Order: sequence, then structure tokens, then C-alpha cells
Amino acid sequence: MTAVDAIVRMFAALTPAAWIAAAAAYLVAFVKDDAGALRWAPRIAWAAVGVHVAGLAAVGLRGVCPMIVPGSVVSGLGLAVGVIHLLLERRTKDRAIGIFPIGAAALFALAAAAADPLRRPDPSIPTGTTAVHVTSAVLGYAGLLLAALFGALYLVQRRALKSHRFGLFWERLPSLELLDQFSRRSLVAAVLFLTLTIGFGHVVRRTTAPDGAYWDATVVATNAVWLACLVVVVARRLDKMRPAASAVAAVCLFVLAMADMLVVDVFSEVHRGR
Repeated sequence: MTAVDAIVRMFAALTPAAWIAAAAAYLVAFVKDDAGALRWAPRIAWAAVGVHVAGLAAVGLRGVCPMIVPGSVVSGLGLAVGVIHLLLERRTKDRAIGIFPIGAAALFALAAAAADPLRRPDPSIPTGTTAVHVTSAVLGYAGLLLAALFGALYLVQRRALKSHRFGLFWERLPSLELLDQFSRRSLVAAVLFLTLTIGFGHVVRRTTAPDGAYWDATVVATNAVWLACLVVVVARRLDKMRPAASAVAAVCLFVLAMADMLVVDVFSEVHRGR
């Protein structure tokens, strides 16, 4: 094993540990509303981001583009979820909700740790274009995941308030307005990155396979998910959709996106063989 390989394995172990430490700090902040935890939780999470990025860079030092290796793609989804939430969190100044997205980032990092960090991708896969396409897709799905997560919490909190349910969990959840704000902004991020994913994918496809059929299963399904996301974002912007309906839509859109990625993609000619 080379020195670079040892570094890759070291970061593969450190990355989930860093995210778990951040999730633990957010859990203390959520349960106890501790001032120290509220102050340190985002700092630890940003440190986890740094460790995670360094780990992906270490994979790159081996001459492997990290975003075309399955394990790195899974961990990249966790990284994207964490970063997008941390950026949203800085705008709202509310850290009580962080346990959920940062916990999700830790779970993705743990799942990625199960993969071989030294695995090399299929040499037939075009490195540069695939990496850009996959990275933008990961960011888009991360935005959808966060929108669905905050949307689900919005619906749970709304139901609890209607039924006059009280307890530590319900008291620690942010207001309905803030949960809606998190969900809506996450969905906007999803639309932006999915737009980049689809646009770049079309450009590359027309450049490399100009005679290829457009009506590919995953192309059509992804375009449909993107269009539905865009409709929800525009409807919210124009005050044509209520927050509760938007929350339900966010959850449904994430389910559709996962079905597209895990089921429809199996029938895709575009991604076959990857």
C-alpha cells in the first residue's frame, strides 16, 4: 500500500467520525438547548466538511476522479446535504433543526465507508464530463432530500399543533414558518442544480451521440421531476400554493426522484453499462 492509499483509508475512517461528532453536538443542542452546543455544533460540522473535502481530494491524488466512484458519490451526497443546510442555517440563525440534516450527512458518510475507498472506476467512463454531471445531480438530489425532510417536519409539527400535542420533541422543533422557509429554499437549490444537471447532460449527449434517441427513460423521468420542482417553486413564489401543500409536494418529489434514480435508471440506455 502506498502512502497516498494509506491517507485515503485514513480519511475514509475520519469522515464518518467527524460527521457523527457534529451530529452529536447538534443532538445536544436540540435536546438541551445548550448555549455551548449551539455555538460549537456548526463549527464542528464545518470541520467535518473540511475533513470530508480533504478525503475526496485524497482520492483525487491517486489519479481517480472521486465523483465517478460509487462510494465517493454516496459520501458526496452526505457532504452536499451538510453544506447546503449549513449555508441555509447561517441565513436563518436557527440551529435547533440541524440534528436532522447533519444526522443524515453522518448516515451517508457511514454508508460510504462500507465501500472500498481504493476502488477505481471503469476506464471507459469519460472522467471530466461525468464528474461534472454527477456532482450537479448529487447537489440537486441533496436539495430535494432537504426539502422533503423539512417538509415532513413541517407536516408533523402542523399536525401536533392541531392536536395540541406537547413534549420535548415538539417544543424543540422550529416554528412552522421557519420549517417552511428551510423546505422552500432547499427546493430552490434543488431546481438550480437539477437545471445545471439536465442542461449539461443534454449538451454532452448531443455532442457525443447526436443521433441518439431523446426519449430515454431516465432523461424523460428526470425532466419531469425537474419540471414539477420548478412548478412548485414558481407557485410558491407567486403565492399560489400553501405551505402545507408545498411540504407534501416536496416529499412526493423526493420519492419520485429516488424512483427515477433507483428504478427508472435501470431501463436507461444513456446510463447503461456505468
